Formats: sequence, C-alpha cells, structure tokens
Amino acid sequence: MDTKAAEGPNARFRSREVARLAFSDETATDLAANAADVALLIDNRGVVRDAAFSGDEFSDGDDEFDSWIGRRWIDLVHDDSRDKVTALLSSPSAPGQRRWRHVNHTQPSGSDLPVRYFTLPTGRDGWTLAIGRDLRAASRMQKRLIEAQRSMERDYARVREAETRFRLLFQLASEGVIIIDGSTFRITDVNAAAARLLGRSSQRLEGRSLDGAMGAAAADMVRETLAVARRTGRTEQVEVTPEGARHPCLLLASVYRQGREVYFLARVSARDAAGAEGDASMARLAAILPDALVLTGEDGKILSVNEAFVDIAQLSDIESAVGVPIESYLGRTETEVNVLMANLREHGVIRNFATMVRSQHDLREAVEVSAVSAPGPAGTVFGFSIRPVGRRLVAGRQRGGAMPGSVDQLSDLVGRVALKDIVRESTDMIEQSCIEAALALTNDNRASAAEILGLSRQSLYAKMHRHKIGELQSKSEH
Repeated sequence: MDTKAAEGPNARFRSREVARLAFSDETATDLAANAADVALLIDNRGVVRDAAFSGDEFSDGDDEFDSWIGRRWIDLVHDDSRDKVTALLSSPSAPGQRRWRHVNHTQPSGSDLPVRYFTLPTGRDGWTLAIGRDLRAASRMQKRLIEAQRSMERDYARVREAETRFRLLFQLASEGVIIIDGSTFRITDVNAAAARLLGRSSQRLEGRSLDGAMGAAAADMVRETLAVARRTGRTEQVEVTPEGARHPCLLLASVYRQGREVYFLARVSARDAAGAEGDASMARLAAILPDALVLTGEDGKILSVNEAFVDIAQLSDIESAVGVPIESYLGRTETEVNVLMANLREHGVIRNFATMVRSQHDLREAVEVSAVSAPGPAGTVFGFSIRPVGRRLVAGRQRGGAMPGSVDQLSDLVGRVALKDIVRESTDMIEQSCIEAALALTNDNRASAAEILGLSRQSLYAKMHRHKIGELQSKSEH
C-alpha cells in the first residue's frame, strides 16, 4: 500500500542555503529522532546501527524494539515487505521522487507492526536515515470501519429478509389488512384479501382515504372508528358495508407508531350469513357423524364429544365425558396414550393410529385414531377422530384365516408403544389365533384341541376364558 505524500518527504524549504545555516548537526539529529514515530540509522550493509522511538505506542516495548539494533532491516519485516525495504535502501537520495512505503514488521507476539517509511541519505557514505510513521492506530480504525461496514451489511440483509417475510405474510393473510397514514388518513398499503373485500385493486386503493374507499354509505362510520382508535388505541369490531360489496364487513382499527409517525392498522373481515349457516350445518353434521369425535384441551381433558363416542364408550350422555382425561377411554396402556399425545404435540397431526377404546364397563374395542392440533381461544386444542375397526379385523380373519396381525403391523407400533407391550400383545395375539385354529380343525372339540395344542383341558379352558373365545361363540349361538 504505497502512497505518494504531497507533504513530508517531498516538502522542502524555499532556500536550502538558509536551511543549512539555520540547522546544526545536533539540531538535525534531534529533529530526526523526535519528529518521527520511528527513526532508523542504517549502514551500507543494511544493518540497523541505531534507532529512535517516540510516542506512547512504543513506550511499553522498548526492550523489544532495542533488539532491532545490530540486525539487518530486511530481517525485521515480513516476506511481503522485503522488496519494499530493498527499494527504500537502493535509492534513498532521489530528490523529488521519494515515496512513502508501507512496511509490516514482525513481532514476537505474533501481531504485525505496520509502519510507513521514507528514507534519506545521512551524508556518510552508504548510510541511510529511515523515517517512519506508526500505522497501528490507523489500522485499528480501518478494522473498526470494516467491521462496522460488515455489521451494517448484515443488519441490512436481516432487514431485507424481515421485510420480505412481512410482505409475503401480509399478502397471503386471509384477513384483510389496511395500513393508513395517521396524518393524512390515506391508505399506504393494502393486502390482497382487503382489496377483494372492497372490490378494488390494491393499486387503486393506495393513496385514497379509507372512508372514500368504503363509499359514502360507510364513510361516517369509518371516520368515527378511526377517531375512536386515535383516542383509545383500538376499537371494537363495527359493521360496515363497502360500496358495491355483496355482504357487510367487520372493521376493527388500532394505532401504532413507527418512529415519530402514527399509523392506523385496519383489519377487515367478511360477515357472511351463508358462512355462519355453513358453520352451524357443519356442527350438526359432526354431532351425528358415525365416527366418534373428541375435542380436548392441551392437558388432555375432554371438552366435547359427539353421539358416536357416547355409544363407543357406553356413556349415559355427552356431559358425562366432559372434563374426563381422554386416557380414561383411549389406549391399551397409559404409555400408549402418552406416546400418542407426545407425537401429536410435536408434529401436529396423527393418522391411523391403531389402539383400543375402553368403555365405562371395561369392554374394549379396536379402533383407529386420527388427530390434529389447532389453536383455540384459550390455548391449543386437540381433535380426535376415532373409527372402530373390530368388525373389519374379524371379517378379515374369517375371510383369509390369517393371523389377526402381521409383522408390518407390529413394526408400525415401534416408536409408539414400548417393546414389552408389543411383545405381550403379540404373544396374546398368537395364542388366541392358535386356539381358534385348533378349535376350527377339531370342529370345536375342546378335548382334541387341547391335545393338538399340547395343553391340558384346564389350561385350554383358562386361556379361552381369558381371550373370551367361548363367550363370543356362546353369544353368537344365542
């Protein structure tokens, strides 16, 4: 980084004769030692014979800098500065062409010592005076400037990213949002949903007043709403009908500050009677849906159920389920329900989770559960769709004579149910399937079935009772 100075080394007195008369040799020596941060006397072999240091930057390292004396100047600098030292020593006396050269000295601490030098002949044959200015303060300032510039660039990039995300969310929001200048009451920004509700394009709305955009019929209500928002900070929802709109809208306004400027944030949503009627119809359909529906809070306690769940759980009425933890009715074990709830909280959706429903009288039925989580007015709520699959499993066994489960089905339980529970359920499943197959082979001759299975009659009867095989057959016969 060589810079040619307009002052300093190329500057000289108007009359050299007067200067020679004015300065003694001692004065010139003191001037060279004190006018510069670094002054080096270098002999014709390039060895530093003496050195003078001034300034606070050199006061703490006198011993270190004294070690320069007796060493070659070129050995005191980095490799990238050796050519510059050679150039400074080769032509120190070229009048009018002396240049400052940036040289980096090596230090035992590992840090660089940047110095800007120019050289002058001393008058003694081959000796050179190197005058240097310490650049550490300038280097630190330059580093701080670069760091500040990089920090500004990072902040600018973050602001641009935040603005991009804001614009994307602003335009994709399903609710209409309008931003209004608090001093002029003119629209500065409007999203696509608000433009659709007002029946105009965003370009036509920007720059207009909100009351003018709503039309003459709604202008008074809009002005009053904004006035209330300015006084109180926000308003309750009011119903307005924009000019040319098919349905009335709900308008809610609030105030926010950006620097010293005041802005209104107006939210507009459609108030559609057909939509409200559709919501009511949806609620009626959910109540009579054949699949059981359960709504719980984040703590797992039931908030509401439909009639199908009342039938599955054998409850007396819907109200008897409210406030009861869902694990009281759902799951083979408490661990299974905990796994289900943990996955639902983490992923927000569960599909076709195979489990059991326990009725109020401890009767069990195989079911598949699908669930979702959604924000509610008082926190997150969980919705469960419960579909009985017991008949489907029985029909499959009768049709194919296969086991009531497969390796793939068992593999699906891994991660949702503990290994010991999977092993226990698999053992029960295999045992029940073998007993049913033995009874089918012997035409329901239990003595022969026990002999085929290698069991005593008492053991067979106990296992049939535990799996309720005989009870199911007796009920079917009656």
